[in-house]
Amino acid sequence: MKHSLYCLSILLVSCFLFAGCGAAVLGGAAYGGYKGVTDKRTVGTMFDDTVISSTVKTKMISDEFVKARHIDVDVLNSVVYLIGVVESESQKRMAADIARSVDGVKNVENQLMVGKTTAGQTLNDAILTSKIKTQLVKDPDIRSTNIDVDTTNNVVTLTGILASEKEKSKAIGIVQKVSGKKQVIDNLKVKN
Repeated sequence: MKHSLYCLSILLVSCFLFAGCGAAVLGGAAYGGYKGVTDKRTVGTMFDDTVISSTVKTKMISDEFVKARHIDVDVLNSVVYLIGVVESESQKRMAADIARSVDGVKNVENQLMVGKTTAGQTLNDAILTSKIKTQLVKDPDIRSTNIDVDTTNNVVTLTGILASEKEKSKAIGIVQKVSGKKQVIDNLKVKN
């Protein structure tokens, strides 16, 4: 019971810190609870991944050089996926070094792009992400809550753990159809 309460507390604090508002905390808690039921990882692994993600993001935010506001940190089975945009190769390397320094991290997949993003591009990316998530939710054969969709400068990244190759293939097909000719990075894993 203590472990469950602790997990929920970490989740709520993480949502609050990284979502930026109280409404997101409530939505994040509801989403987190549902995701916990459908996620293919064990509760302990989900907890460890949440702690790693929060720790990496906190360290990046406190680092004056990295400027983590355009970096998304996804963690699956102690593997950190860095997704987003940084201004230089040095920032990209530093972000990966920060992630590697966190206890429990097995590997870092540094998928950060070097460049800039405009407010207009950020809006376009958010709209595309929303369209993709809507189509994934509509499909009854896909556990859409197990798929994190990030779009950065027209590059769509999918991260998550799914039940089968069939589900993964269907999800990627939906994303490719919605996104058109945009690049899709597949970080989806199938539960063994």
